[in-house]
Amino acid sequence: MINSAGKKPSNISSQIILVTVFVFLCSNVSAQTTSGWQHKQELYNLLQNPADSIYIQDRGALQELFGSTCTKTDVRYYSSTKASELIQISIKTKTFVPSLHTIQLTDTLYSMHHGKKKADSVIYSNKIDGTRAYGISGTVPKGEIGTFIILRGNTKLQIPKSAYSDLYNIHLCENNKAPEAYITADNKHLYIYMHGGEGKTAYAVKFVFDQKGFVTRILNTHHCLKDFDFIDGFGECE
Repeated sequence: MINSAGKKPSNISSQIILVTVFVFLCSNVSAQTTSGWQHKQELYNLLQNPADSIYIQDRGALQELFGSTCTKTDVRYYSSTKASELIQISIKTKTFVPSLHTIQLTDTLYSMHHGKKKADSVIYSNKIDGTRAYGISGTVPKGEIGTFIILRGNTKLQIPKSAYSDLYNIHLCENNKAPEAYITADNKHLYIYMHGGEGKTAYAVKFVFDQKGFVTRILNTHHCLKDFDFIDGFGECE
């Protein structure tokens, strides 16, 4: 290959290019679902952005953060990473107050009969404040997230309320569904996994944060895979 100056690139330049490509490929190996996994497309359809697939990683290969305490309405982490970075997390729920929200739990479908509008059926729209609400089905939620704070060292991460405002009936310390937190090997990303809802309203969510704040989330509402394994790209129906 000849460059714009009419010279062949040095062996060192070629080696750098090859190493860069190799590192790029290796860095993306963990961002794949299990080979042949039948639910891959279902998981990818849940992504807010197709590029979020890079955050599909087996949490078993990450550093889990310990040092948490929790109650039904509060979970706190005071933990250090292998790189000696202090991470503090505080998540609290509060009672849902209907009068503070706009609630639309059902929609009526109409059809025309002999030129007249007739109510045909009623479906659950489960909208709160104009947005689909997770963790409910035709009922008003009992609780919502009131506080979500993360400190990495002395830096408070930026977390917009929109990152969690549509998630209701979150489990913080009950039914063996406590949150889990992990840090990636390069220490760049923090993952927080949480459960919410019950039965047919159950869901799981994985929040992704970088060193400045919220990046994205992966939310699973699959009817038979409510555990974190689905978000990590493997697992079968229970």
